[in-house]
Amino acid sequence: MNPPLLTQLASVFGLALCLAVLGPFGTYTDLSVPVRYAYWIGLVLVGYLNILLAAHAVASLRPGLPHRWTLMAVTLVSSVPTTLAVAWVESVTRLAHSVPLSVFPRVYGCVALIQLVMLLFLTRLQPSLSALLLRREQADSPAPVAVPEATPAFYRRIPPHLGQELLALSAEDHYLRIITAAGSDLILMRFADALAELGDSAGLQVHRSWWVAHGAVRSLGRDKGRLSLTLHNGLEVPVSRTYAAAVRATGVSA
Repeated sequence: MNPPLLTQLASVFGLALCLAVLGPFGTYTDLSVPVRYAYWIGLVLVGYLNILLAAHAVASLRPGLPHRWTLMAVTLVSSVPTTLAVAWVESVTRLAHSVPLSVFPRVYGCVALIQLVMLLFLTRLQPSLSALLLRREQADSPAPVAVPEATPAFYRRIPPHLGQELLALSAEDHYLRIITAAGSDLILMRFADALAELGDSAGLQVHRSWWVAHGAVRSLGRDKGRLSLTLHNGLEVPVSRTYAAAVRATGVSA
């Protein structure tokens, strides 16, 4: 078992112990101490397993999904089987009968809240699900690409699975989305620092939160008075008035 997985399991077990001690949702008064600990440790482990399965599914089906939507998708998807597990455990430990269908929405909401907290715990508030895709990354990720010394320093920050054909950068809160011909991913870095590392030779800033590489542009368009660039991968990038003249100076025409 590798160290990152051990760290995750330790975090999950710690969260389960906290819930067992606090006994939320009436479990503190309704269950004996041994049953309460078994209840929370078992259900949190089930929730963790469902998060892993949901993370792999989302990463496979929607690899370029933005951070907030990725968190939402994994939370909502993983909460479905976890809710069914909670309903079964409740029927055994506290109800002595099946959970009524009318109660399922409330149970699902409580489960989704705990799943989101656990997901944030596991990813340590990072914008990528990479921490949850241990085996896949080890098996599928290509070896780090050698970057020539003359290449801007920023290229060494590009995740190996994205290759080195950089198309654009986009600032998203405190994170930076790297867009290449192979896809996109987020790293923790300031937009201004990335521009400083890239310099003027690699591309140009076209918006307060967008940078485009030289040679990545397919066409320049205008819609309702607003300029935008279409890249070779089909992505449309906004061009603000501040940088419109610099964009036209590169020879790209609408």
